[in-house]
Amino acid sequence: MYKGKSFPLFLVSLIGMLAIGASCSKVKDLYNETETDTSTLFPDGVAIPSDFKWNSAKSMDIRVSVDDKFGGQFFYRVEIFDNDPMLGSAANLLAAGQAKQGQDFVGKLMVPTIAKYLYLKQTSPLGIASVSMIPVEAGKNTIDVSPSSSSTSSNQVSLARASVNASLSKSNLSTLSAVSSSTVVVPNDAVEITGNGTVVVVANKSYVIKSGTTFTGKIDANNGTNNVKIYVQGTWKNTGYELNLGNNNSLYVTQTGALNLLSVTQNTKGFFENYGSSSLSNLSTTNEASYVNYGTLTVDNGIITNGSFTNYGVATFQDLKSTTGSTVVRNEGTLSVKTAEFTNATLEAVCHTTILSLKTNGAKIFVSGGALLSIDNLDAGGTTFNLATSSILAVNTLAKFNSQASTMQGPSSGQALARLKKVDVSNQYMAITYSGNLEIACSDHTVNGQWNTYYVINSPAKLVAYDKSTVVIAGTACNAGGNNASGGTPTDQQVTEVNLGTYSYAFEDNWPNKGDYDMNDFVVDMNITKFQNATNKVTKVVLKGKLRSVGASKRLAAAVQLDGVPAGNVKSVTYSKKDLVGANLKLSANGTETGQTNAVVAIVDDAHKAFGVSDTRFISTQNGAYSPVDVVITIEFNTPLDNFTYNTLNMFIVNFSQNIGGRNEVHLVGYAATDKINKSLVSTETGKKLSSTDPFKTPAGDPFALAIPVSFNYPAEGNNINSVYPFFADWAHSGGLKNTDWYLTKK
Repeated sequence: MYKGKSFPLFLVSLIGMLAIGASCSKVKDLYNETETDTSTLFPDGVAIPSDFKWNSAKSMDIRVSVDDKFGGQFFYRVEIFDNDPMLGSAANLLAAGQAKQGQDFVGKLMVPTIAKYLYLKQTSPLGIASVSMIPVEAGKNTIDVSPSSSSTSSNQVSLARASVNASLSKSNLSTLSAVSSSTVVVPNDAVEITGNGTVVVVANKSYVIKSGTTFTGKIDANNGTNNVKIYVQGTWKNTGYELNLGNNNSLYVTQTGALNLLSVTQNTKGFFENYGSSSLSNLSTTNEASYVNYGTLTVDNGIITNGSFTNYGVATFQDLKSTTGSTVVRNEGTLSVKTAEFTNATLEAVCHTTILSLKTNGAKIFVSGGALLSIDNLDAGGTTFNLATSSILAVNTLAKFNSQASTMQGPSSGQALARLKKVDVSNQYMAITYSGNLEIACSDHTVNGQWNTYYVINSPAKLVAYDKSTVVIAGTACNAGGNNASGGTPTDQQVTEVNLGTYSYAFEDNWPNKGDYDMNDFVVDMNITKFQNATNKVTKVVLKGKLRSVGASKRLAAAVQLDGVPAGNVKSVTYSKKDLVGANLKLSANGTETGQTNAVVAIVDDAHKAFGVSDTRFISTQNGAYSPVDVVITIEFNTPLDNFTYNTLNMFIVNFSQNIGGRNEVHLVGYAATDKINKSLVSTETGKKLSSTDPFKTPAGDPFALAIPVSFNYPAEGNNINSVYPFFADWAHSGGLKNTDWYLTKK
């Protein structure tokens, strides 16, 4: 409320409001009264961008095409939220409807400018809900979500399964053993090793422990020699010996051989290939060494550095570490690890890989088609997970992602599954981003904060409940039975009622003069619930208003114009408190205000009287002595509307009674007045008290009203909003580009 208004103005205004029913021609035109008009919103005089409309939300068009698995027989439910749906009531529903093959969901929605992502929730006819995230791009006002162009038909899926099974059948253990046995050929001139002594090898020579022989001694291969080949056809057992293969030397354990040493290590470009059975306390590589297992390998501690380890057989590690970017650990057989740690290294799970505890930092992890990587506990940072078509990543206990952001990427065609029992990304900004054709099955995932992003699900990736996976992956020798879609009977997922959450509307009442910019002269919260038919057309809306403050010393009324809705298209308006409307704003038979082109619906005729106050004292701007007043307005339409959002609500207040030239109306910047505004006054004050481009802002660009997409904690009486909200000025000076969350921080 502006404090500089004169007493005569107030008195005449009050008389005008009490003289309801008097002829407009007999009412004095009050707009010629002189008022002091010296207040400013920003004392520093910084200019506001001329095109700034003081928006804390923007209107967007959206189209969602569902990936219909039922040939258009049943509806899917489509919902769009401004926050993570797992937040419950803290996530506002922006739009909802139903869709199927041949009927996309098409609508409009109001998106808070603070939002960086929208959350798309789709519920299938089987009742399975999936969630993905859509980035809100600056300058873009349309969203089009379609199923991945790479989605495969059921016939293509069958062919893909057959291909996977065929390729995997070549990598089962019996086949591998048969192939590998023929690949180890012991040279005829190989020097036989027996006894328990120390054998000093010579460069370019071959050595063999023959079948039926047990050697318990040592072999000195790290003596400067190279190109030495050692074959174990029998048994080499010396549990206290650390074998260093030296430079470019090789050790082969054949299919009939057995190796039991303390450790095997390699200096440079050496080879260790096991086709038989090997048991080691320690296995390590350095400098491009290559270790391969085709048989059975058991290791307590494995360290693979600047080299590679490939498994085609059965390998078991208690601990496995890799710390360099050039290192590759690849499993094409069965690999079991108790504790693994990969830093900047690569893990390739081509077949069934099991790790009880995996810690990664900067690693690259690949899961091939038809393969399963099973982890009990995962602690990942800066790690890239790449999942191929029909692959499965299972984390059975806990997946924890830290601040060194990780990514999990599905394929460009087909689908992959990440089956995660629990995901923890608490207070870690952008800790994990899911993308591609990836289904994340998880019922216990850290929730994104309200306006804080801890994880991202980029469509077509989607999040479903842990036990509601929809991905069909055939069982193979490498994935422990695969994954089957949940069964059930499909039914339509109808959307008949959509609650769009709450906005606050805060007004200065002194238009066309400036106010004191405490933005509390009239504050009302408004909630929209809309009712829709099967084609997502709006048949009815319920507006639930909560009158919260009247910081004005003059009588005022409040109403809402439904932009784009002709008054004649309103079938009926039902008011929960009929005694608060109909006196000052005259209503026609259908409940809308008389004499209007667009439908105008009254909220309250006299804001002070709504609180049971006969005078014009301040209400709830100095203390909380008055409880809010709830009003419910139900509007039914003759012809269903294509859309209804907060953009449809053209909220305004009337700060004087009806006058000869019309009435004073205070609207949001960018909205048009009703037919009953004093057009003469607007014309007179344009370029003077009012902006030449918009009658509802000053020449300096200051607004007379704000809409905020939360229940607004408005300033106390006489406190300029700029002094109460520390980021308000930056938001305004930037034209709404900075500090879009200004209304969340109050001094």
